[in-house]
Amino acid sequence: MMFAYIARTVVAHPWQVIATWVVAAIAVILFAPSLDDYTTGNQQTFLPSAFESSEAQAVGNEYFPSLSGATGSLVVVRADAAPLTPADQQTALNLATSLQNSAIPGVVGVQGSPASLSADGKAAALQVVFDGQPGDDQVNDAVPVIRGDAEQQLNGTGLVSGLTGNAAIQVDTTAAYDNADKVITIATVIVILALLGLIFRSPVIAVLPVLVIGVVLSVVTGLTAVLADLFDFKVSTSLQSILVVVLFGVGTDYIVFLLFRYRERLRQQAAAGSTTDTHREALVFSTDVVGRVVASSALTVIVAFAALLLAKLGSLTTLAPGLIVAVAVMLVTALTLIPAVFTVLGRHLFWPLGPGHDSPHTPFASIGAAIGHRPAVFAIAIGVVLIALAAFASGYKSTYNTLGELPSDTPSQQAFDTLDQSFPAGALSPTQVYVVAPGPLDPASLTPLVTALTQVPGVSSVAPPRPSQDGRAALVNVVLADDPYSNASLDLVEGPIRDAAHGAVPGSEVVVGGQTSTFVDVRAQLAADTRLVFPVAAVAIALILALLLLAVLAPLNLLVCVALTFVATLGAVVLLFLHGLGYDGIDFSIPIVLYLFVVAIGTDYNILLASRLREEFRNGYTPREAARIAVSNDAPTVAAAGLILALTFASLTLTGLANLAELGFGVAIGVAIAAFAMAPMLVPSLSALERRAFWWPSRQKATVDTGDDREPAVPR
Repeated sequence: MMFAYIARTVVAHPWQVIATWVVAAIAVILFAPSLDDYTTGNQQTFLPSAFESSEAQAVGNEYFPSLSGATGSLVVVRADAAPLTPADQQTALNLATSLQNSAIPGVVGVQGSPASLSADGKAAALQVVFDGQPGDDQVNDAVPVIRGDAEQQLNGTGLVSGLTGNAAIQVDTTAAYDNADKVITIATVIVILALLGLIFRSPVIAVLPVLVIGVVLSVVTGLTAVLADLFDFKVSTSLQSILVVVLFGVGTDYIVFLLFRYRERLRQQAAAGSTTDTHREALVFSTDVVGRVVASSALTVIVAFAALLLAKLGSLTTLAPGLIVAVAVMLVTALTLIPAVFTVLGRHLFWPLGPGHDSPHTPFASIGAAIGHRPAVFAIAIGVVLIALAAFASGYKSTYNTLGELPSDTPSQQAFDTLDQSFPAGALSPTQVYVVAPGPLDPASLTPLVTALTQVPGVSSVAPPRPSQDGRAALVNVVLADDPYSNASLDLVEGPIRDAAHGAVPGSEVVVGGQTSTFVDVRAQLAADTRLVFPVAAVAIALILALLLLAVLAPLNLLVCVALTFVATLGAVVLLFLHGLGYDGIDFSIPIVLYLFVVAIGTDYNILLASRLREEFRNGYTPREAARIAVSNDAPTVAAAGLILALTFASLTLTGLANLAELGFGVAIGVAIAAFAMAPMLVPSLSALERRAFWWPSRQKATVDTGDDREPAVPR
């Protein structure tokens, strides 16, 4: 009743609804703060203070403020790749002095010494310490200044330089994401314009969603910034890219759902010989029917995203508000603004060819008939394929190498490659071991610590302890032999290094910090968050499906199907990126983000088909006949929406960022599985096989006698 009331009100007063939306949108866009002011690349802000790496950072800030900021390695080599001459070496060391004396804002110091020269004599690695953490504004501003000044001072010397390290990596990552946003937006708009134009053969329908969702994106961005201001939180640099694909993907889904049912109703009225203007009646009916589906789908997505709020990693929890706002605003848009615009456009919406006519001989009609006759064949065939894909998921291997995920021509990646040729890979980001004593620290007490760390296999070198100014603390830098972002280095720090450090200085607190230690803590917490978020989201989705379908077995079937879709999707990602492309690992955030997107968004299609199955079952059709009708009528909707959504997410593969490519491919495959196999084939097959038990305890009206096992008694 609620959705019928909303539909009647909107269709009766379309201009008032549009005017209200315009005023509200302008107010939000003009007066909301900028989301950029609440976006940060400083991952330290997203970490719980209980992490050992966070405790180490706090110790560094207190006792070694000039050394605890972001770091960098300014690598100097000859342009012709020859060994550095004595004059070259002196030029490199003079560069450090010059940059130090320049007092660059955001830079604490630039250090160079004979120890900065590599053993092979081909490179010098000058150490840069910044005033702040990676992603802080002053650090971000200082990185290009360092690069530019170094290039200018080395001009004409035959030497070239490159800056890498956590500060430079963050700057390059942010730049890559900014470029990704542009690529994603352009590709998404092209996909939507092309596919909607082809499907509905109307330029109006092709352009309308792009314009509406573009406005909604601005509103959502503003509202997210308002929430960030009210509740004092920051969001990560990846949020904007994800918002674009979520809004255009989900928003287009909802609009397509309404368009297909609206067009179907108009065709039914035309087939019945109606000569009056039935557009408004058809729109009220379609908004009412689709409104329940869209609301249930949106609520499912919102609940799934809300489960992120239970995570302890800030990088996950801060994604939730923006995504929840995006889906909620898009739901209100689909129930109010879209029907209002459709009402105003009337017959012009489907210009120039009109809504067209139903054809009884479509691929989906044939599939629906086949499912009605042999549901077991479809269920087994799809199940076998998905289980085979799911088997590859067991080979999942994560990576925390954020540098390696950037394009190979990224300045920080090129500088690291140069550094790696002449220095231990771990020189990129040394592990920091801090010792804090209750009183003055005896330097001799640190000898067992240094000895223990030196003897750990996989440690390249251990620097002499550096005392704090008050003599109560000490810092020991440990350079690993492997890439500090590799799984091998994470395992080394998590186990042997922390074991060697803890308790090595009796009576003192010893904590291990640095980028590698941070990722060790992130890895452990991510596993805990995953074990919490996955089941909570699953239970919440099951409850919503049960309330929507008013059945017990049906939502359980859908939940199993969705879970199988997720595992099969993860298997496809493993198959392509690990086995096919030879990646060392898949970004550590992919499984949990993929789960939420595939489970939540993929459920849209299951809900649409299941709702139509229940509708036809309640109308008195047998389960097999209901399956045939549902597939014939709603599978085209799911296929069209799924194709648009899959290609929208696939645009992430064009960004050049490995983690976005993995996410884009994964979601695209998951949506494709849901839209072309799960919703239109497996779910109807299961409902036909399980018959009335599928819908228990819902009751059915008197069975419709069609006189033919294949055709319904009324036009559909």
